[in-house]
Amino acid sequence: MEAAVSDPEHDLISELQTLLSQGEEEALQIFLRLIRPEDIAGWLDDVSPDERQRIVEALDHDAAGTVLSDTTASIRAELMEDIEPERIARIAEALPADEAADLIGELEIEDTEQILHHISDEDEHVLRGLLSYPEDTAGGIMNPEVVALTPESTVDDAINFLRFADGDTITAALYVVDEARHLLGFVRLRRLVTARPTSRLGDIMSSDVITVGVDADQEEVADQVDKYDFIAIPVVDSENRLLGAVTIDDVLDVIEDEASEDIYKMAGSSVEEEDSESIFHVARYRLPWLLICLAGTQVSTAVLQFAKGSVGLYEQMSVFTAAIMAMAGNTSLQSATTTVRRLALDTLPRSRYLVHVRREISVALLMGMVCGTLASGLGVVFGHDPVIGLALGVAMALAMSTASLFGTGMPLLLSLMGIDPAISSGPLVSTINDSLALALYFSVATGILLWLG
Repeated sequence: MEAAVSDPEHDLISELQTLLSQGEEEALQIFLRLIRPEDIAGWLDDVSPDERQRIVEALDHDAAGTVLSDTTASIRAELMEDIEPERIARIAEALPADEAADLIGELEIEDTEQILHHISDEDEHVLRGLLSYPEDTAGGIMNPEVVALTPESTVDDAINFLRFADGDTITAALYVVDEARHLLGFVRLRRLVTARPTSRLGDIMSSDVITVGVDADQEEVADQVDKYDFIAIPVVDSENRLLGAVTIDDVLDVIEDEASEDIYKMAGSSVEEEDSESIFHVARYRLPWLLICLAGTQVSTAVLQFAKGSVGLYEQMSVFTAAIMAMAGNTSLQSATTTVRRLALDTLPRSRYLVHVRREISVALLMGMVCGTLASGLGVVFGHDPVIGLALGVAMALAMSTASLFGTGMPLLLSLMGIDPAISSGPLVSTINDSLALALYFSVATGILLWLG
């Protein structure tokens, strides 16, 4: 019999829980020093709120900062409530400026001010500057700690500066600025270390600098970094003065946040529900869309009521309403999802909007003809009136094509209006598709019955 394979992480969590249950605080501190803070952050879900607090108290300022930054928003908020303002100030000082601003920026204004009061004047000035920018802009995610020297500085000066730079300083590139901090160019590290020590930075710099404005949306920043494969991109104000830089790790966080936001919007909810434990808080985001959908279903009900009194063979036809709505809904979802995805990846220029719409409708029409033919045949096989089969086949092809038009066109229209197209895949669109599919089904059936006399 083979011996069970031990899971190292599970063993470490078990050891942590043992130390917590025994109350060995000194042993706990020693144990936590041997563990990466990023791993500790992931373990906080496995312990009680009181034990989380004891873990954070056992960490030094550097490790505590990393743990608080990497854990979930709900756990972070819970922990921050019980940490003294002065301790939070020390933790913030140990973090990179952008992460420190994110940490204390989540607190109430009064609490933020109290923490800033305990921070050194220099760091306080930097943090207040970062907190003044909206959190979803380049200014809100940038790190102001960059290497910036004048054109007259030599390569030797730059290397000496890098040698003694703070660990949180961005060193992916060295930026060249004038006395007023206007950005003139940059020098890559490879160029720096291969140049003569006496060379001036102004002579070896590249002046073709791609920047983002401090007020640029974080999604635009992520697009620029992805497009040019940057490790960091400089952030400037309206007068081209260097304010800081956004690094690839910040961009990865932005991509994750934007993807989560889009997914929640597609579900008719909000990303803010993710870390909420209150059922009322979650319902507050989901319920409005569902109430709108409830109102929208009355259109479908009205169509059915009208058809019941006006369309012959209604009883037999009503058997297939679920199939019509399901096929139209799925087709719309496919078209909407692919369109939203292409818009998110910026692979669908406006000049090709009409081409994309034609393509999606053509695909849907082809699929609708195939599905409609099969559905029509099944209707006859199961003993329904041949008129039902004919109406079902034609209506399904038309409903799927119309649903595709709606699923493709809505994201494109919202994009042109400057609205996030992700909401076009939500419950509201599904409800509209159901109503349209039913209306088409019974309209086609009525037309065929009248045509056949």
